[in-house]
Amino acid sequence: MFNFYKVLNMLKKPAKEKVQDWHSADVVAAVHKSGTSLQRISRQHGYCPQVIGQALYKPYPKYERIIAEHLGLTPQTIWPSRYHLDGSPKSGRGERGLGRHPSRLSAALKIKANHTTAENSRNVNALDKVAA
Repeated sequence: MFNFYKVLNMLKKPAKEKVQDWHSADVVAAVHKSGTSLQRISRQHGYCPQVIGQALYKPYPKYERIIAEHLGLTPQTIWPSRYHLDGSPKSGRGERGLGRHPSRLSAALKIKANHTTAENSRNVNALDKVAA
């Protein structure tokens, strides 16, 4: 019976290494150690005092870059889960411009493959006629 459990454990996939973003308190502490605050950084860049702090909780590449530049780092080192390996920001929905619905996605891919003029059209009916 012991061998059975040993075999089961061997069949499991190895756990993926999870990249950890800095904790928001760590980012705030690093900014405070530099002698300023997120509110001051916001005001220096012409924003409302609370704006830059939003990057601690949601992906805002522009604000993340401002915080990282202030700390002398790259945004990828602070938030590795929000960026690709080449440094470009990840969008929340896969890649930008693809949309949510699979049927429209396949139609858009067919249009791009055909290089038709309906590519720039916002008319859904025109896209369906081209895809058919």
